[in-house]
Amino acid sequence: MKKFLSILITLLLISSISYANKWHTKMKKKEKKDFAHYVLKAQSDNKMVFNLRNVPNRPGLYKFFDNLEDHMGVAEKGIEFNLSYSDIGHKGDWNRWGKPGHAQRFQIMEPYKETTKNGKTKWYRVGYYLSKDVYTPKHNLSLFDFKMLYGKGEKTVGPSFNISNNNFIWIFNTPNYIEKNDVDDLYYFDAYVVHLDHHYTDLRGKWVNILVNAKWAKDGFLHLWIDGKLRSSYFGDMMAGASSVRFKFGPYRNHMDDATDAGLKINDAVIRYSNVGKADSCDALWSGCDEIVGQLKKIPQVHEAVSVSLCKQFPNKPAQCNNLGYKKNNTKNPFK
Repeated sequence: MKKFLSILITLLLISSISYANKWHTKMKKKEKKDFAHYVLKAQSDNKMVFNLRNVPNRPGLYKFFDNLEDHMGVAEKGIEFNLSYSDIGHKGDWNRWGKPGHAQRFQIMEPYKETTKNGKTKWYRVGYYLSKDVYTPKHNLSLFDFKMLYGKGEKTVGPSFNISNNNFIWIFNTPNYIEKNDVDDLYYFDAYVVHLDHHYTDLRGKWVNILVNAKWAKDGFLHLWIDGKLRSSYFGDMMAGASSVRFKFGPYRNHMDDATDAGLKINDAVIRYSNVGKADSCDALWSGCDEIVGQLKKIPQVHEAVSVSLCKQFPNKPAQCNNLGYKKNNTKNPFK
């Protein structure tokens, strides 16, 4: 649990101020064409850019494929990332706390003009195939996340889907935060952490499809489906004063120095994505949306999770996390 708290703090408190003036590099014409054909859908098609902090795009770092079939016979076209520990990117990642080997990423994201403004409702889809040999002992791997923008600057991470210390977790903020102004203008949010039960459905070794429906507003909501099954549904303030939300996907590993300090080797991570996109409606991303929407109620829900925690964060102090009492197959509402 201590290691998980350490990872959680970093996930929620990544400083973006140091490179707020330039966030991304544009895709070249051929890159845009390939991403549009193999990966991106709906409003994300031809609208995404590369994160400025990405590791250098060496030969073999990523490649597109026409057909990858899993053991269930599901086949997709998409993109394959092969992230190696030797891929050293931006100093704000790799040397974040003054020690090399902390974090690395290769993310595809929305430029500022494509971010979703306060008050809007959107649907998102992310398909991924994670090899069974991808593990994250004593470190974290984020598969996709959202960033909260106040003006053009990111002050905190929003919802994120991660493998943390080999556990799949879904994290999202409450409206409560502490603002830090002495060094970086950051927000330290309280956050809900849903520890997903990977035994309920395989989350490795096959194509996994995630749907997110979010109303980015004070009277908002955030719903998460995995392979067509509702796993988390929350109602509340999703913005806490933010002006817009940025969507990102792609492998982002952090706290790798905790693993290497313990004598562990950071293996290459092979991660594949397909059918990634944002839309105004579920139908633009998914087939069978009546069944999807029919699983929603007017109250929060959590299904097939190991636990749900509420974590309070403080500047320069460990987070304080409390288990809210949810257990597998428990219908108790954990978000009160």
